[in-house]
Amino acid sequence: MSGYIICATPRSGSTLLCHLLQSSGVAGHPESWFRHPNRADWAKGWEITRADGGYDWPDYLTAATGPNGVSGLRLMWNMLGELVADLGGAPLPGQAALLATTFGPLHYIHLSRQDRVAQAISRHKAEVSGTWHLGFEEAMLPARPTYDVAAITKWLTEAQADDAAWQHWFTANRITPLPVYYEDLAADPVATAKAVLTYMNLPVLPNLYAGNVKMADTVSADWATRFRHEARLANP
Repeated sequence: MSGYIICATPRSGSTLLCHLLQSSGVAGHPESWFRHPNRADWAKGWEITRADGGYDWPDYLTAATGPNGVSGLRLMWNMLGELVADLGGAPLPGQAALLATTFGPLHYIHLSRQDRVAQAISRHKAEVSGTWHLGFEEAMLPARPTYDVAAITKWLTEAQADDAAWQHWFTANRITPLPVYYEDLAADPVATAKAVLTYMNLPVLPNLYAGNVKMADTVSADWATRFRHEARLANP
């Protein structure tokens, strides 16, 4: 078994990249398989739950692996500590070795967004509206977001801190990940996904596809301009 981990932050394009890689047919089914709130649902969908409603860890690992033995995993920074603890724990410099013991040889992709103000605005709009991806994962009665400088600042600070934490983790574990930027992914999704497949020494097939719809609009752009203007006034 071998695999890869997409190390990301919210609203950096991870769902788009996961769908593209899954469509390749050779990169498994990358998802947030080890996010605690969703594990019981995944296990139920895979029909591996026991009579008591629980599941056995080896069965879960097997179900989360693609048919060709490639396991794809998406991790946000706040999920890493939970996963490491579930695997028995390890000091910071040994955490990558712990993950490799469980998943086999791993490739790491660091997915980030260069325009973090736009990322924070996207996060704010998703948190308020309940709609994270158009066409699916939409709220039944979405709330209408309004400009909120405090909320945007909060998500901006979190994105900056989480990306810095990933960089520190890579350095501590002597990992050089493949850097992938949201801006490149959004501009040419197929080319970016093909570059990731090449990095992982997986076959690059022509028919990659993802049904995501870009959610950024003129409102997001206007808010970004306003936020940056206010930030300059506050920090002359």
